[in-house]
Amino acid sequence: MEHRIYCGRVNDKHINYIVTLYGWVYNYRNLGKLIFANIKDIQGIIQAIFIPRYNETYKLAKTLRNNFCVKITGKVVKRKNINPKIITGHLEIIVSKLIILNKSKNLPIDNNHINIEENRLKYRFLDLRQEKMIHIIKTRSKIMSIIRIFLEKNNFLNIETPILTNFTPEGSRDYLVPSRIHKKCFYALPQSPQIFKQLLMISGLDRYYQFAKCFRDEDLRSDRQPEFTQIDIEMSFVESKNFRSFIELMIIYLWKKIINIKLNKFHVLTFQKAMSDYGTDKPDLRNHLKLINLSEIFIKHNIKIYQPNFVVIIIKQQYCTTKSLHNLHKYNLYISQYNTKDLNILQVSHSGLNNIMFNSDKDGINSLEYIKIHQKYIIHFLNLREKDIIFIGTNKYNGNISSMGMLRTLLGNDFNIINNDSWYPLWVIDFPLFTKNQEGHLISTNHPFTAPKNYDITKLISQPENILSDSYDLVINGYEIGSGSLRINNYKIQKIIFDILKLNNDIQENNFGFFLKALQFGAPPHIGIALGLDRLVMLLVRTTNIKDVIAFPKTTSATCLLTNAPHKVNKKILLELGLGNI
Repeated sequence: MEHRIYCGRVNDKHINYIVTLYGWVYNYRNLGKLIFANIKDIQGIIQAIFIPRYNETYKLAKTLRNNFCVKITGKVVKRKNINPKIITGHLEIIVSKLIILNKSKNLPIDNNHINIEENRLKYRFLDLRQEKMIHIIKTRSKIMSIIRIFLEKNNFLNIETPILTNFTPEGSRDYLVPSRIHKKCFYALPQSPQIFKQLLMISGLDRYYQFAKCFRDEDLRSDRQPEFTQIDIEMSFVESKNFRSFIELMIIYLWKKIINIKLNKFHVLTFQKAMSDYGTDKPDLRNHLKLINLSEIFIKHNIKIYQPNFVVIIIKQQYCTTKSLHNLHKYNLYISQYNTKDLNILQVSHSGLNNIMFNSDKDGINSLEYIKIHQKYIIHFLNLREKDIIFIGTNKYNGNISSMGMLRTLLGNDFNIINNDSWYPLWVIDFPLFTKNQEGHLISTNHPFTAPKNYDITKLISQPENILSDSYDLVINGYEIGSGSLRINNYKIQKIIFDILKLNNDIQENNFGFFLKALQFGAPPHIGIALGLDRLVMLLVRTTNIKDVIAFPKTTSATCLLTNAPHKVNKKILLELGLGNI
């Protein structure tokens, strides 16, 4: 096999040696007596020179154009005019032999400029040629390799679980696959390997991991895709705190290897504390702003409250510039979409609170009147100083986000409070075991296999909404990186959970009967986590769009612009699948 050198790896030790390179013509200049071409591959770029001395090669070089795929052989020499922008900028190759492996049409996208996302996804195979994308894909591969080595050094086994499986009545919608052999029956693509990894623990394979492909038919956003990869980890005979410490070691190791950053101590917040102080279950702790519940303070001092969740966000005067105080009405408009209409913005001035944004809404006028009456208490209890600014309004909740929590995030960015070069890893623990859906029915906050924490069976049955789960989310800089829990390993408790969720006996038997049986054969205590590989890569390469870190992503409408999937299929195929009525 011919020894190949990558363009970006040509170095001083190759000077005066003959080398062979493969790549694409990045750009091309014909100066008459000399022809210059920058040749690019996955590792970088090097300048190639074609001279009349090698007559046939020189003639062929005149036909070169950008993006032609070529093979060149030539002598490495020092370059007279150094290009400091590339690592090989002090070297060049005098080409003695040229083979044009393939010609290229003019590209429909220009990787030297910003292309619209639709074109980038339609011509993804060309988009992946740009340096930014090559860097991301290589980093993703390196992240997977580092994690694999770390886990296997700690005796974890890489075990694959089925892709075609049964659907689950809990969680997001499944992608269904019709069976040709079993008419009118369907497989489901896994939302996670949850049950299978627990079965592996029951099998005695006590340390498992997998880079698992998962599928969820849900509404998309910038950090979500219909198919995604999670780093699935499960472990027997370990308690929650120790398991989290192990995951911390892996994340610390990963950050050090990829970006040479030593992460500080992982913070820990309960779900309730995260929601009360930050208005979200995935707070970005780089933003030190907190929500202060004025109502709770006033109740302690027997002062009449305006609303039960009347919340204050304080911006200290050192962050208050003329630019940041421009167009304050946008905050009122922003928070109104979360159904808070009584927001007022005031600044401390001469021991009083001066209104610096007029809210014409009736609720805003009423709350301002209340604030003015109690301004001395507010300044005293919040320890406000001259020129400090407060944003004050009723905090409205919608699931695991709140109106003032969303405002806090916006203010942290607008007032330049966030240090973008810092990292704040965080564990959020003690989630409620159940939450209520829009119909008022109890559903699992995480999934129905999550173990309750410090529970009493009588209370679990009679007051399930008051039971905490032994679960945890890993959050870094406001992104939920992973979620996990201690698992139920007791048959009776698992049955109770299913009963609370109103899963009748038929559903339990049809969907989970095999698992309930397995729990009766000495299931060990076990615990696990699923880390989002895509989101980890997003953080480490500093992008906010999940499509950037996946080689061939879907759009926000779950379509593939490259292959035109999903697509209608032939009637004959539908008949074979027993779906002739569609």
